[in-house]
Amino acid sequence: MRRMEIARRTKIMLVVFLVSIGVLALLYWRTSRAAYESAKYVVVRSEGDFEIRDYAAMVLAETPLAGGEAGRDGSFLRLFRFITGANEARQKLAMTTPVLIDAEPSGGRMSFVLPAEVGLPQVARPADPSVSLRGVEPTRYAALRFPGSISEKRQDVAYARLLELLKERGLEARSGPRFAYYDPPWTPPFLRRNEVLVRIADSEPSTSSPH
Repeated sequence: MRRMEIARRTKIMLVVFLVSIGVLALLYWRTSRAAYESAKYVVVRSEGDFEIRDYAAMVLAETPLAGGEAGRDGSFLRLFRFITGANEARQKLAMTTPVLIDAEPSGGRMSFVLPAEVGLPQVARPADPSVSLRGVEPTRYAALRFPGSISEKRQDVAYARLLELLKERGLEARSGPRFAYYDPPWTPPFLRRNEVLVRIADSEPSTSSPH
């Protein structure tokens, strides 16, 4: 009888454990990049972590970065307040990925990509004058993925490596770096999807499927 009771309790504990893992996995999925719409693009060439992509037209909500670690100057909250109703029509827009950071000597910009079904004329004017809207035409980018949390050192290393890869392939960057971050801050660094992108010329046809 004692063995049967131990076996029964072990079975119950195993079921509880498996259910807990399932719940945690569901919560992670719902709060990770898998739960959000992403900027649309087609892969033209793929070589490991390096890709050439054709991005579809998009609308960006953007705000200046004051320098330092991205988001700690309030830039992320300004954009988040805008998409959650801080605009003339109290319009609410879905969060998407990635969050974009354009590095510039003056401090740069942070941008949210607005949902694909929302055109620029349909977006309400931001209540905060430091938030602006901009339509972007279809553009070709070279992209390089890299792991880890946000840091200037990782960004510099990734950008330098991307420029090396372009040079090796006879391609030329036509813009400064744009960093794309796909994951919420609680994602373990080794699981994060980060990218650095630069604009390049349309030098070869697109043949791959969209993302």
